[in-house]
Amino acid sequence: MKFTITRRNTKNRQTLRTVDIVKWMEQIAHDDAQQTVGKFREEVADSILGYDFHHAIPTWRHVFPAAEFTKDSNGNLVMTRNNGILMLYFDDIIGKESLEKAKTNAAFLPSTYLVVTAADAKGIVVLVRYADENGMLPTDEEVAKHLYRQAAARIRPLYLSQIEGKGAKEVSTLYDNFLNTLDAHPYYNPQAIPLRVNRYGVDCQSDMLDMPSPVKVDDATENPLSEIKRMIAYFDSHYDFRYNDLMKYTEYLNRQKAYYDFQPLDERVKKRMAVELLLAGIKVSYKDVKNYLESDIIRKYNPMDHYLYRLHGKWDGQDHIGALARTVPTANPHWEKWFRIWFLAMVNQWRGQYNRRYGNSMVPLLISPQGYHKSTFCRSLLPPELQWGYNDNLLLNEKRQVLQAMSQFLLINLDEFNQISPKVQQGFLKNLIQLSNIKIKRAYGTHVEEFPRLASFIATSNMDDILADPSGNRRFMAIELTAPIRVDCRPNHEQLYAQAVEAIENGEKTWFDEEQTRLVMENNERFTTIIPVEQCFAACFSPAANEMEGEYLSVAKIYAELKTRFGSGLSVANIQTLGRHLKQIAGFKRRRTKYSTDYLVKRL
Repeated sequence: MKFTITRRNTKNRQTLRTVDIVKWMEQIAHDDAQQTVGKFREEVADSILGYDFHHAIPTWRHVFPAAEFTKDSNGNLVMTRNNGILMLYFDDIIGKESLEKAKTNAAFLPSTYLVVTAADAKGIVVLVRYADENGMLPTDEEVAKHLYRQAAARIRPLYLSQIEGKGAKEVSTLYDNFLNTLDAHPYYNPQAIPLRVNRYGVDCQSDMLDMPSPVKVDDATENPLSEIKRMIAYFDSHYDFRYNDLMKYTEYLNRQKAYYDFQPLDERVKKRMAVELLLAGIKVSYKDVKNYLESDIIRKYNPMDHYLYRLHGKWDGQDHIGALARTVPTANPHWEKWFRIWFLAMVNQWRGQYNRRYGNSMVPLLISPQGYHKSTFCRSLLPPELQWGYNDNLLLNEKRQVLQAMSQFLLINLDEFNQISPKVQQGFLKNLIQLSNIKIKRAYGTHVEEFPRLASFIATSNMDDILADPSGNRRFMAIELTAPIRVDCRPNHEQLYAQAVEAIENGEKTWFDEEQTRLVMENNERFTTIIPVEQCFAACFSPAANEMEGEYLSVAKIYAELKTRFGSGLSVANIQTLGRHLKQIAGFKRRRTKYSTDYLVKRL
């Protein structure tokens, strides 16, 4: 069996190698020449803040035991061989005696393959063998990911009951890894028996079947205050709560079933928790439960801040944004540069600043026949952990819902853009795209609140004559595809967004200047909808260079001649439309009179 070991070099590029387990154990029996692990343990021995910012961490080797991996063309890890190894990490184990006891307890279980002391000497890493119900291991990576999560759900509680320590890794993935360590005496059992796991799901019985004994607190007297303390103690031992500051609701993680990850805390779950408390002998009311879970005692959590913060300084120097743009085949020579500006503006929008003067007011509009993977490309712009922020079914006629979505979602895809009416394009949508902040009254709210806008827009269409508002076309970047988008290789999202974060912090431009806006509008001319009155005008008139060549006519006179020639098909409302159209024609000479604006035209 081989482990995969990765590290980042001094240029921040990830290197990867595989090493045989026996050879790896020989390597970790002794520290390196610089005594890296030994010094690290001394420096973090008394730290209570963790060691994420320790100077050695950026280039530290990471060990991936679950599988053998290689890298694809975008630098993503891709499984080549499934090891059938589940990684469990237990920390808060202080002292050599406690560490040895924990290792012994883990070794007692027959499926334990390897146990080593963690890099900080404050915990242990336990590797457990598993297989599916037939004793086999999947070779497909997606199936392997699913089985790994199922294995974690079944195996982790078993080891938690045997080892005195905190199970630090609550949400498990096939890419679980640990810091390369130092351990001269690891426990190693190559004959460990794989624990068989049903790949079709775990036994999802009610949480109440695993109800613990009543919680005890120091104050044994039965009074409302002590019951509240017992309630909080119960919640602390069974759940992790956080208030999602973007979605504006509380989320919960069941510590006994952490494979579900954080879930929204709705009314049904609150009531189930209230029943749990009563069954545990804790006499509190539903109102007590609700008051606690909806109070600011629950820590705030901003998923975007969390995601972007961990990307600082991790860019490997490769142009991942440009590579992503080049997967979109188009004859437009400006696409790659325009996409980069838009992408940086999208990431910059996520930082949620209240004092922003402008929002991301450009919308890439991908145009092609069906089957060119436009929607797949749009969805792939967000990493899996941010897919909650993608929306492709927003109804623009529900204005309050749209405004709320702009403060909670990250990317809104205006799919089938050609179905949006010209009236909506020229009015609500045009104004919506340029908003910097959102002012709305929440459901059951008592006042209007202001929220930073997060969402940027992208759009797709199967038709090419779709831009209805000449003056609003500067908001759209119409890109016609010449071939299907290449979606066979998934983007390296970590590097993609690490590059964007670094570019923004270095002051790179996140908006379209006047020259770029002019080029966008020129590009969009051939995608503009030509209404009948404009077609009629083009059939009868064209701009004149001087009065010898043509004459000045008002919009009303021009319209009257069109009416005479084309009949009753032209309505009175077309006069205003024609006037707006004439204003947008470049090179048109006009003069303002007391009652109208006259245009210099020549008859055809």
